[in-house]
Amino acid sequence: MSIKILDQLSQDFTQLLENEYDYNVVIEVGDQPNIKLFKAHSAILYQRSLYFRQKLTNATKKNNIIELKLPNHSVKVFDIII
Repeated sequence: MSIKILDQLSQDFTQLLENEYDYNVVIEVGDQPNIKLFKAHSAILYQRSLYFRQKLTNATKKNNIIELKLPNHSVKVFDIII
């Protein structure tokens, strides 16, 4: 029973990522002309990654959205990781 609950929770988080409902972080990845915006949830990033924990702690908000810029990262690789 508990494995089924964890499986459903995992699917729920995947759907949350895919439909971007109520996101509060926009991550700009790459350099011109290869830039992509990723929408995410700060609570998930903060709990799952020490890297993002530091980035989010030092980030500023604009209209209640945290904006992060990662120009030195590959869009293709970041898309796989996120």
